[in-house]
Amino acid sequence: MKNLIVYFTQGGTTAKVAEAIAAGLRSKEHEVDLHNMNDGVPPRLDGYGSLGIGLPVYYWRAPFKVIDYVKSLPDLKGLPVFVFLLYASNHAHAGNWVRKTLARKGGREVGYFKAQGADYSYGYIKRGYLFSPNNPTALELDAAQDLGRSVADRIAGKLDYVKPGYHRLPSLEYYIQHLLTSRWLVKSIYSRLFFLTSKKCTSCGLCMKVCPTKNITANAQGHPVWGRNCLLCLYCEMKCPTEAILSPVSLPIFAPCMAYNIWRDRNNPSLEFVRVVHEKGSVST
Repeated sequence: MKNLIVYFTQGGTTAKVAEAIAAGLRSKEHEVDLHNMNDGVPPRLDGYGSLGIGLPVYYWRAPFKVIDYVKSLPDLKGLPVFVFLLYASNHAHAGNWVRKTLARKGGREVGYFKAQGADYSYGYIKRGYLFSPNNPTALELDAAQDLGRSVADRIAGKLDYVKPGYHRLPSLEYYIQHLLTSRWLVKSIYSRLFFLTSKKCTSCGLCMKVCPTKNITANAQGHPVWGRNCLLCLYCEMKCPTEAILSPVSLPIFAPCMAYNIWRDRNNPSLEFVRVVHEKGSVST
């Protein structure tokens, strides 16, 4: 049987989990096609016996790019589906949304997996904190392989699936921050608040290369121009080797939220963190 795994990754942690799940499926003599959403439009589902969707959690939700893909799926007509996600401190309802939407589209859930991943949220990195730096761990990747093997057995009818319950909805603070990073605000306001220091920009094009939605184009001088299809991933600012870019999350209005989130996560005994330095597009400990 051929299986399709479609995932979105930037730092590479979601890709690691996708590859581990694929290894588990292949150990059961299943074929697997892996597709990173950054490599273009995913293939059609014709000929595939299952669909897996993997994502990191952005601002306590699925990234807009993943949301668009899931919404675009046709009637799944009972196709076996599984979901896996990577999160740092709280996955909130990101997994709930993807799972429920796939179910509404007629998917038959045969697996759900979540693991922690290194949190390269630039708001934290810029302030000197990297949370969950060693995740996903070897144990988590082993568990991802187990998921792949279990999915194969469930598709074959050799193993029953007890569907996990949906996660409890987070507290009011998450709803507030969730609203503050809504798609409407990102598209209508935040995407207009990227600033460039022209004297620092060398027109290297790296910001355009790392943008997962190809939202950044070059003007006549080779300098970046932002469109409205932004994920607020902030990789353009984080990777800029001359520190010429300032994103909206670096503006003072976001400082209280960032300070609160860092304080909360620093005091979470289940979370590891290391102090880091961000300089000229690189992160070092």
